[in-house]
Amino acid sequence: MQRLNIILPVLNEERCLEASVRKIKAFLDSQNIPYMLTIADNGSTDNTSTIARALCDTHTQYLKISQKGVGIAFRESILHNAAHEKPCEFVGYMDIDLSTNLAHLKEVYVLLCQGEKIVVGSRLLRDSVVSGRSIKREITSRGLNHLLRFVLGVRFSDAMCGFKFYEAKSAQYLLTQCYEDNGWFYCAQMLILAQYRDIKICEIPVVWQDDKESKVKITRLSLNYLKEILRLFARRVRGKL
Repeated sequence: MQRLNIILPVLNEERCLEASVRKIKAFLDSQNIPYMLTIADNGSTDNTSTIARALCDTHTQYLKISQKGVGIAFRESILHNAAHEKPCEFVGYMDIDLSTNLAHLKEVYVLLCQGEKIVVGSRLLRDSVVSGRSIKREITSRGLNHLLRFVLGVRFSDAMCGFKFYEAKSAQYLLTQCYEDNGWFYCAQMLILAQYRDIKICEIPVVWQDDKESKVKITRLSLNYLKEILRLFARRVRGKL
């Protein structure tokens, strides 16, 4: 059977790492989904690495990332999967706080097995259910997604949802098309380039519970997104995409 490699980018997540990993594994086992969990450590300084190494087994691996950033964690984890003697056929990432309901992993796996190249969660589709989100985060998210549509012609609805999965070979191809960016925007850039390369993106509505203790700095993240949107627009205008 085809395996799903779920990448879990972590930075100082000693609070929730073990519980989250055990919940993910219990769900995947209950659904008979073949999997590998990759704990991608972005330079934790607490007990995250110790906990992660203790969790390693035949279905869980620990990967020390060279620099900080979700983008580089995802990129290096995709390459690490490809370098295996028997790489997983599907690869993707989700937030360690389990904001996205685990039931969607079954949906993702079925769609990928049916031939979808990319399956991503969206909090902005009609049937999505989002709880605990502040007004500031909601306005910022919708504003940046509208900007992506206006400036870059993006057709998918939610570039920032931390729940994105790919056929592994398609993910590897997209790495060759993207410019390097270690931050969150790299994950959005992969989707944008997929659209530009006519790779179908399947969006699914998700049940999402916002993590009130999230370490994401929304203002800093928004400024980074604005910078990278303009950078990508400039590359598009110059014909470098």
